[in-house]
Amino acid sequence: MKRRDMLKGVAASVVGSTVVASGQELDPIDERGPFASPTARFKKGSQHVLPDGAFTKPLFLPPVPLPTCVDTFDQLHEKPVFGQEDETKLGHSFHGIAREWGETPKHWEVYGCDPSKMGNEAWDDKRKHFGTIPHYLKHEKPVGNWSGFKPKCYKIPIMESYHPMNLKNDKTARLYSFAGMVPGPTLKMRLGEPVVVRFVNHLEAETSVHLHGGHSPSHSDGFPTFYVLQSKARDYFYPNIVPLYKDEEKGLQPDIGETQSTMWYHDHAMDATAYNVSKGLAAFALFYGDEELKLIHDRVLPGYGPDSCLDPTSVRYDDSRTITAADLKKLEDPQRPGFYANVHEPYRNPFDIPLVLQDKVIDHTTGQVAYDLTSHDGYLGDTFFVNGVPWPRLEVRNRKYRFRILDGSNARVYRLRIMTAEDFEKANQDGITSLDGGMPTDEDSGDFRNQYDKHSQSYLRIGKDSWLWSKALKKQSTVLAMANRADLVVDFGTLAEGLKPGETREFVLVNTMPQFDGRGPKPKLEDGGDPRVLPAPFDIAADPPNDIRETPLVELNRPIGLMKFVVCYGPPRACEGDPAGDCEASVKEGTPLATNHRDIPDAEVVAVREFIFERGKGAWQINGRFYDPFIANAAPRLGGAEEWILRNGGGGWWHPIHIHLESHQLLSYEKDFEADQVVDRAEPPARVQLDLERLKGIVGNLDEVEAKGLHDTQILGPNTVARIRIRTRTWNGPFVFHCHNLEHEDMRMMFNFEPVPGDGHDPNVAPAARTHGNDLTLNGKREQRDQFVGELEWEYAAIPRTPVADAGEEQIPPRPPEGQ
Repeated sequence: MKRRDMLKGVAASVVGSTVVASGQELDPIDERGPFASPTARFKKGSQHVLPDGAFTKPLFLPPVPLPTCVDTFDQLHEKPVFGQEDETKLGHSFHGIAREWGETPKHWEVYGCDPSKMGNEAWDDKRKHFGTIPHYLKHEKPVGNWSGFKPKCYKIPIMESYHPMNLKNDKTARLYSFAGMVPGPTLKMRLGEPVVVRFVNHLEAETSVHLHGGHSPSHSDGFPTFYVLQSKARDYFYPNIVPLYKDEEKGLQPDIGETQSTMWYHDHAMDATAYNVSKGLAAFALFYGDEELKLIHDRVLPGYGPDSCLDPTSVRYDDSRTITAADLKKLEDPQRPGFYANVHEPYRNPFDIPLVLQDKVIDHTTGQVAYDLTSHDGYLGDTFFVNGVPWPRLEVRNRKYRFRILDGSNARVYRLRIMTAEDFEKANQDGITSLDGGMPTDEDSGDFRNQYDKHSQSYLRIGKDSWLWSKALKKQSTVLAMANRADLVVDFGTLAEGLKPGETREFVLVNTMPQFDGRGPKPKLEDGGDPRVLPAPFDIAADPPNDIRETPLVELNRPIGLMKFVVCYGPPRACEGDPAGDCEASVKEGTPLATNHRDIPDAEVVAVREFIFERGKGAWQINGRFYDPFIANAAPRLGGAEEWILRNGGGGWWHPIHIHLESHQLLSYEKDFEADQVVDRAEPPARVQLDLERLKGIVGNLDEVEAKGLHDTQILGPNTVARIRIRTRTWNGPFVFHCHNLEHEDMRMMFNFEPVPGDGHDPNVAPAARTHGNDLTLNGKREQRDQFVGELEWEYAAIPRTPVADAGEEQIPPRPPEGQ
C-alpha cells in the first residue's frame, strides 16, 4: 500500500463518515477541509496534564520468542524448520533469503574465503576465515565470529491486534503488531550465533523489517522496497557477526569494539514507515557480546551474575548436543505458546528492562490511534506510552536496575529526568519554581536548569544507541532524539535509602523538553514558533571551557510524567528466586565497560561527502533531491572509510540522521549560534548560509567518553554541521540513510549508498543504478520474478517502453510553432 493509496483511503473515509481524527491541532472553527472538526486533536498546550488513572496500569514486558529450530547449517538449509504448520523450506519463502546464507560473495576473497564453495562447504569456509573472539570465561575456548554457535530459527507474524490505548474507557484500538503484541516480542541474540527470522505479513499493507543498529546483509536490512508483501514471507538472515579489520601484526581480526548491545526492529516500508510504526510495528532486539556477558557475570552490571549469562538453547556449533522439539517444548510457556516461560528465558534478568517511549493522539470516542496522513511535519501526541501502556507503573526493588530506553516516537525529542513523586506532583501542578517557594506561574518554559538539577535524581549512563560506552558517567538528565537509545543504571537502593520492609517510595520518569510541533524543541508555545531555537542535542557544560556563547537549553515549567517507579523493600538475597551469591551490581561512576572502538584516522579516509538536509518543494530533500529507490546516491569503497558532512539546511527543523550498515564516529559538531536568532518561516525556508567564522565546536564540551562513543543516529539541531566518519564493511548494498523523523523519511528525506568492492573503485563514481533485490537473494535472478522476489517495482516508467506509435491514440497534440 503506497502513501498515495493511504491518502485515497483518507479521502474515502471523509466521504463516508463525518468522524475524522487528526493528529494536528486546528482552529476550532474552520470550514476549509475534512479535518476542520476532528474528534481528536493534539493538545499541545496541555501535554503535561495527567488523566485519571495515570500510573495505575502495570508496565508491559514483552516476552522472548522461542526458536522453532536450533541446528547446524546442513540440518536447516532448505528444510521446513519454522514449525509443524509451515511446510515452506528455509530459503524458499516468497522473498527468499540473503545470498550470504548459502553462498560466498566474491569480494570475500580478501578474507580468505572461497567464492566457488556453496552450501555447507561455504558455511564451514566462512567459519574458518571470520576469526574468533575471546570467551567471557577464560577457561572456555574462543567463540567463532561466524557461527561459533548453531543457528536459530524464529517465526514472527506481522498482524492486526487489538489493545486498550486510553484510560477513559475500555475501547480497544486496532493496531499493527509483531506476533500480536505492542511492542513486539523481544529478540535476544548472541555474538557468533546466526539467526533466521521468518516474518510473515498478514496485514493489508506491505512491510519491510529493519534491524536498527544491526550489521546485516542488504537483503535483510529492511531496504524500503525490499518488501514483505501481503500474505507473503521473507527469511531475514542475521549473521550476528562483527566486521573484520586488518591488524598489522595479527592480520584480519574481528572488530570487537563494534559489538552491539541494545538494538530494535521496526517497519521500514517505502512511504509508510511513520504510519506503520505509529500503529505498533516496533520491538527490541537485545544483543550479547562476550565483553558485556563478562560484566554481567562478574556482577558489574545489574543481574543475577552467572545465572543471567545462560541461554538454554545456545549450543556450540561443533558440539554434538542437539536441541530437540521436546527440549523446546519444556522451555515453552503453556499460557503463551511459542514463547519462553519466564524462568527459562535466555539471559534472564529481572533487573535489565527495555523501555520504549512513544506519544500518540487517541480518539477517545472510538478508542483508535488518530493519525493525519495528510501532514508530514512530524507526528506528536499528548498520550504518552511506555512499552505500549499509557502512563504505566513498575514495581522495583531497592537495588540497581538497568533501563535500556528507546525514543520510539515519530517526531518527539525527550529530555529525561527522574524526580520524586512528591516533587513531580507539585511541579506538574504549579511549575518547577514552586518547589523552591516560588509562586505558581503559567509560563510554558524557560531556563529552569538549576531548579531541575536541584530536584532531579542522579543515575549512571553506560551507553548510547546500539553500543556500550567505555566508562559509566553520572547524569541527571538525558537528551534523547527519535531512534536514539540511552542505556541507564538507576540505584533505587540509594534513591530510597533507609527503606524498611513494608514501605514504598515513588519516583517518576519525566520529560522536560518543550516541543509543540514537528519542527522540534522550541522555547515557546506560540504558533509559528519563537525566533530563538534550542542550541544543541547534548548536555553542554554550564561553564564551557571554550568561547561558545552558552544558550540555555530551556525546559518545560511543568514536567510531563511518563511512568512511575514504586520502590519496594527487596535488597539482594531478600526475595524468593534470588540465587546464592546474589549481590548488588558494582558499577559506579567511572567503572570501565566496553573496549574502546578503533578511531578512523585521516589516512583511512578515501572520500569526503556533504549532505544537506532541507525542506523543499513541499516535502523533504537531501542535497535538493527527493528519494529515488532505484539509484545510488553514493558509492563508497567496500572495506574503506569516508568522512561525511551532515548539514542542517535551516528552517529551525530538527533532523535525526540514521545511517544503516555500520556505526559512525562523531568527529565534530559545530553550530552557528547567531543564526538561531532568525527563523525563516517561508515555505520552503531558504537554505541557511552558515557563517564558517561563527561556527563553534560543541564536542569539546562533552565528556570524552560520550564524545568518543559510537552512534547509529546523529541528531542535527538547527544551524548545525556534524562531521562523522564511517566504515563500510562486509556487505555490498544497497543501504540507506535518512531522517528518523518518520514523516520526513516517508516524504523522501532519504538517500541510498551502495558499497562497491575493489581497491580500484573510485568512490566518486556512482553506478548507474543500485543493485536489484534479486541479485541479493539466494538463487535469485532478475528474470525469476515469479519465483524469487527481492523487491516490488515501485511504479511504471513515465515514458512508454514501446515505440510512440504503439502507445495509443490519446496523445498530447503537437504545439504549434511560436507566433502561430
